[in-house]
Amino acid sequence: MKTFYMVFVEGCGHPTYKHESMDSAENEAKRLATLFKKKAYVLCTIKSIEDNHYIIEDCRPDDELPF
Repeated sequence: MKTFYMVFVEGCGHPTYKHESMDSAENEAKRLATLFKKKAYVLCTIKSIEDNHYIIEDCRPDDELPF
């Protein structure tokens, strides 16, 4: 997984845009802090968790099928 960054502004909604670089997120945090006159945080990915519901197993025989 590639690291990405998001910006959260205190008292506002939730982050929605994934920034590929720290510089991009920092520039957006500055813009939003100025716009809303509130503290903005740059958030960084630490861990990813995924719930897999399917286990797929190939059950074909090793040799050619008879048809």
